[in-house]
Amino acid sequence: MNRPLRIILLTVLAVALLAAGTVGGILYTHKDGGGTKRFSALVSDDTCPSVLKAVPASLLDRVVPASRHAVLQQWVYREKHRLTTKCAVTADGKQVLKVSVEQRNHVHEPRRAGTGPGHGKTKSIPGFRHSWSSQDAAGLSVPCTKDSGKGSDDATNLYVSAQAWREPYGKLREDMVRIVERAARTNKGPACEAPPAVG
Repeated sequence: MNRPLRIILLTVLAVALLAAGTVGGILYTHKDGGGTKRFSALVSDDTCPSVLKAVPASLLDRVVPASRHAVLQQWVYREKHRLTTKCAVTADGKQVLKVSVEQRNHVHEPRRAGTGPGHGKTKSIPGFRHSWSSQDAAGLSVPCTKDSGKGSDDATNLYVSAQAWREPYGKLREDMVRIVERAARTNKGPACEAPPAVG
């Protein structure tokens, strides 16, 4: 089978799987035989394209520790009233960062992960009505359509969250806020212009 035809068939299969609600995954991995390297030196620029596209390499280098082996995996979930894209980053076998972008037909405050005892005081993010940040995580929501007040399923919103696993925290809170803000900016147009994720 020639290459162009194989690419077309694989593309059609991927679209069919996503349309059927199947989990879609993209895996990027790199192993370096030498010493540890910065994250940006281990991965290509198109890793987790839907989620990390606008996040600068310098920012990811601060959040993800230098390592010999880096793995990134992106998933796309399609469920009733929800379209979710997640990106997980593993360095030397340990999960170090997870970023999630959801288009949902529900109105609620973003779920909080990485909060509570040991994570520091929770603060809101300036410029976002529904938002929060802790020492190692952040989340916010961006409205796409107005809530009419007639029910919880009549407004589309974009929810972005990120969590890192790293100590000492240092300026990690500020970096997590930057990641969710950039991911929201990148995904707001496509998510809010696309039809709501239904059935």
